[in-house]
Amino acid sequence: MGCITILFAVLIGIIFFTSELRPLMDTEGFWLTIGLVWFIFFISWLLFGDIADEIAGVNKYQSDGDEY
Repeated sequence: MGCITILFAVLIGIIFFTSELRPLMDTEGFWLTIGLVWFIFFISWLLFGDIADEIAGVNKYQSDGDEY
């Protein structure tokens, strides 16, 4: 999830600092679209991430007892 957030920040930074793309930020619905896309990525992270593993009974952080 952190990677997506960093990529979004870089994308917004490129749009902000590029004079040709700067008017894109003034377009109606630009920030709503950015927020919705990030929210969809967040929901997919919840559904396929650690919470889904916890519901399924899989704990990838717990060892199997094969410690050395």
